[in-house]
Amino acid sequence: MRTFQVITLTLPNLPEPSVAIAASRAGGLGVLDLEYTRDEGTALNAIQKLIKYSRGDVGLKLDSRATEFFAKITSDLPEKVKTVILTFSYQKRMQEQVEFLHRHGVKVLLEATCLEMAQFGEQLGVDGIIAKGNESGGRIEGETTFILLQRFLKHLTFRFARRQVLPIYAHGGIGLHTAAACYAAGAAGVVLDTQLALTKESALPESVKKRISLMDGSETICLGEKIGETYRICARPSTPAVEELKKIEKEQELCASSAKQITTDESSQADILNAWRQAVVQRIGWTSENQHILPVGQDIAFAMPLSKKFVTVGGIIQGIREAINSHVQTAVDLHPLSEGAPLAQSHKTRYPIVQGPMARISDVPSFALDVAEGGALPFLALAMMRGTQIKPLLEETRRLLGDRSWGVGIIGFVHPKLHAEQIEIIRHFKPPFVLIAGGRPDQGRVLEQEGIPTYFHVPSPGLLKMFIQNGVRRFVFEGRECGGHVGPRCSFVLWETMIDTLLESLPPNGDVSEYHVLFAGGIHDALSASMISAMAAPLAERGVRIGVQLGTAYLLTEEAVSSGAIVETFQQEAIKCDKTILLETALGHASRCVNTPYTEIFMQEKSRLESEGKSGEEIRDTLENMNLGRLRIASKGVGRNPQYGQKQGEPMLIPLSEEEQQASGMYMVGQIAALRDASCSIEELHHDIAVESLPRLERQFAERARPFVPQQKPSDIAIVGMSCIMPKAPDLQTYWENILNKVDAIIEVPKERWNWELYYDPDPRAKDKVYSKWGGFLDDVPFDPIQYGMPPNSLLSIEPLHLLTLEMVRAALKDAGYLQRPFPRERTSVILGAGGGAADLGQKYGIRSALPTFFGNTSPEIMSNFEDVLPEWTEDSFAGILMNVAAGRVANRFDLGGENYTVDAACASSLAAVHLAVKELEAGNSDMVIVGGADTMQGAFAYTCFSKTLALSPRGKCCTFGESADGIVLGEGIAMLVLKRLADAERDGDKIYAVIKSVGASSDGRDKSMTAPRPEGQALALRRAYQKANISPSTVGLIEAHGTGTVVGDQAEVQALCKALSGRTRLFTSTSP
Repeated sequence: MRTFQVITLTLPNLPEPSVAIAASRAGGLGVLDLEYTRDEGTALNAIQKLIKYSRGDVGLKLDSRATEFFAKITSDLPEKVKTVILTFSYQKRMQEQVEFLHRHGVKVLLEATCLEMAQFGEQLGVDGIIAKGNESGGRIEGETTFILLQRFLKHLTFRFARRQVLPIYAHGGIGLHTAAACYAAGAAGVVLDTQLALTKESALPESVKKRISLMDGSETICLGEKIGETYRICARPSTPAVEELKKIEKEQELCASSAKQITTDESSQADILNAWRQAVVQRIGWTSENQHILPVGQDIAFAMPLSKKFVTVGGIIQGIREAINSHVQTAVDLHPLSEGAPLAQSHKTRYPIVQGPMARISDVPSFALDVAEGGALPFLALAMMRGTQIKPLLEETRRLLGDRSWGVGIIGFVHPKLHAEQIEIIRHFKPPFVLIAGGRPDQGRVLEQEGIPTYFHVPSPGLLKMFIQNGVRRFVFEGRECGGHVGPRCSFVLWETMIDTLLESLPPNGDVSEYHVLFAGGIHDALSASMISAMAAPLAERGVRIGVQLGTAYLLTEEAVSSGAIVETFQQEAIKCDKTILLETALGHASRCVNTPYTEIFMQEKSRLESEGKSGEEIRDTLENMNLGRLRIASKGVGRNPQYGQKQGEPMLIPLSEEEQQASGMYMVGQIAALRDASCSIEELHHDIAVESLPRLERQFAERARPFVPQQKPSDIAIVGMSCIMPKAPDLQTYWENILNKVDAIIEVPKERWNWELYYDPDPRAKDKVYSKWGGFLDDVPFDPIQYGMPPNSLLSIEPLHLLTLEMVRAALKDAGYLQRPFPRERTSVILGAGGGAADLGQKYGIRSALPTFFGNTSPEIMSNFEDVLPEWTEDSFAGILMNVAAGRVANRFDLGGENYTVDAACASSLAAVHLAVKELEAGNSDMVIVGGADTMQGAFAYTCFSKTLALSPRGKCCTFGESADGIVLGEGIAMLVLKRLADAERDGDKIYAVIKSVGASSDGRDKSMTAPRPEGQALALRRAYQKANISPSTVGLIEAHGTGTVVGDQAEVQALCKALSGRTRLFTSTSP
């Protein structure tokens, strides 16, 4: 079976291991991140705490360049530290460190931000590679997690020397949906860091937590790219820390530029990098907004929703595991990207694949025909075309494609006059589809009213909400990995947030098939398509039509060249491309291209303009003017004719040689260019995505690790939530305070309950009388039936025990933190201890039904005198008076799918319920059990029953284990517990009141009396409990006893306890009234 590891990192330069401890207890690999820590004492103290409180193996993350710190920390590694994550460093140094760690039996994972790093790690023999993408916080490079994972899996997955798979872990942009995508890809696991910043275990200051809770990832910036070592950080604009780093960055950039021009000495380059690195590391921290930068990634946007939903580190880890299982299962069942999928049906195409509009490329009708014949939906790119250019293009496309589907792509923010011109022609030709980039909802509304379905590029969750509110139902979510103009968010971050936003916005019921979503950026084959299928499975499950949009992948098809969409030189440049570069004309305006001679010209010109102190607007205008025509040179191999307009008959454009194209062209491609090393046909491309991706998913799903059902001895069941309502104690806290303050909750029977004066006689033998008038009674409790979906008029037909049970269950779930937080409702059971027959309401129904038996035909007349006393029979009455329905009512109102029943074991009813709950959890049949005891039998009938057995104290005083003990005092109350397996509770970060190690039970067997207790039988139950718990009774110091206060009962219980506990002196307590 394939395992999938969730690695959690503590926050950088915050050496507090609580998050790592929680992760280790939840079955993940908890790692203490010491990459930027240099204080050895602080680090060693954190390691000691990690070792002391963790469960299972743990790890450390170390900067391989900090040699002295590395040597000190690793000189005496605790046995529990089985994994060390190393950041990349100089080759010889790393080789020594890896060999050292391997000699000590420590597994080494290398954090790699590019393929070269990863390949070097493979040569060193590391045990796994972490693909850390551009969206991550801290040190990064250009490629995103989505791309790096694909590249690493392609090049590193098999070690021929060792004949084994080299595990690859994904770091950056990991949430519930993208974790499923990584699993589908074949990753060995995922890495979480800032996603856990707001969990219950996080040690961040509250002020920082509040700040992070408002972040959406767009607050991060990258520094140091031109120096050669990039860091993604977050800090408020213009704070001293950021301004200082920007100044240092500029200085080091100039030094780096001078060093390259003057010498090739690697040491000088290293000095520049070291100075820059030191400047960054010194400012990484979490306490001062002015002095510190936060090394967080775009995935900081996940911290708030994850912590809000799952609360704890363990909860998030478990949520990820469950999401992986459900996502992949759904993707296998629905195969949303296969031939004939719902989106393909809507598009009237063979596959749910769209060829995205590409300026200066997808402006060739024959190419659109090739795409359509291959089964996808092609889009022409109108870009900045005028009406005179658009009209013949659309005429030819319509002629060639006939009744096949096609569309046009336009830019929403072009000059209004040009936009109106383009829209007028579009309305005339009515293409089957339109796609608008950078547009407004009203622009699409005009087209939709003309019957033209319109897609919108939407780059952020905030805009998505606005678009949905304005009636838009077709979206393109394109990540920063794409070619040409790029958006701000990397694919994983964008997709995760957009999926969540869309799921939240969908109507809870009804058809949502009008929603269409295209995922774009980095998609090109079966692997990437399988990742999309798994990631978007929740949308497909709801009925949203999903598909993929491709751009760069089409540039690498044979038809792209044969149709004239691009020249062969362009395709060769794309195939040769190993790494793309971003050309930024202004903040937020960047284009992704192949690194060619023109990119160097661009960079030099930008540096010159900046050094001359030009304004941002001047720089942008100059650079954009430089870019004009460069894409056309690359794609079509033609440039502007310098003789055009000067000589009559000269064409505007002339062919350029391959050398001229390569020197002057701007080759816009996405990051997937580095993943493709050959061209293919469009049919092969489509087949790989839509057909081959499904078997990949099926294989991954078949290899998944099945959930482990713990079979533990001792029981180890955690109490994670409690609630109660008792006499003089409306809630748990008050009850506890009453115990501490020794509050006497015994009172005379309230007249509003029943008139004791009609029944009381101090003579215990008096016929039909009771000799006790005292007890513990609940105060009135407000109850809102609407909260439980119950008609108010039904309450008169339902025992109060049912209603109070609902209230206590709600209070217990709230106390456990699960009133709003998700929990496995389908595997949650309800077991209620209650008994004693009919309660007050049931007895009144009994009286009403018995009247004809005793009074015959006169019973209606008699009944008319008791209309205010005897309840009317309704359709709610039968279920309302049955004790066994109380548990079922909880399951019904709280939507629980486990077992539910009421158990009656007299005074032991609640413990019997706990016993059954423990068994249910041990057997693995339930993951949570709500268990409790409920008793509201405080009517004259109950008092009469107990009086005739002489069990009541005539004084109304329960003197448990005392010489003056003369009987019990009746009381009512309801208490509830929320139980989980201890391992699950620790995994989920639950509050744990106590651990039930075991429950023992027995019967007395044959004896002289049915009701008299037998010490031997009780001792047998105790022995069974301690044997199962694997605990010596001699270690027990405090015992909570039944303690009835009756002479026979107390005597038997003390004998049993002393016998079972070897006669040691202990403190015995009881809260029996």
